[in-house]
Amino acid sequence: MIVKVCTGKTCSSRFSPYILKRILAEKAKYDTKNKSTIEECGCQGSCKTGPVIVIDGTLTDRMDPIKASNLYLERLKKKS
Repeated sequence: MIVKVCTGKTCSSRFSPYILKRILAEKAKYDTKNKSTIEECGCQGSCKTGPVIVIDGTLTDRMDPIKASNLYLERLKKKS
């Protein structure tokens, strides 16, 4: 599973660095089989509805650290 967190200017101003930090913490705690890759990415063109994350090519907008964490863990469970 590939997870990309937009760290473009607008998403960063809406706290995407905290989303990235939270997902990385969840990965360290729960992804013991290393089934996911977490990356920063540039603008995804959804600035008005950011911050955004992309999981396996599917963009999800209006994220906050808790929503993003829950979505990541939900998808990680499906991969197990």
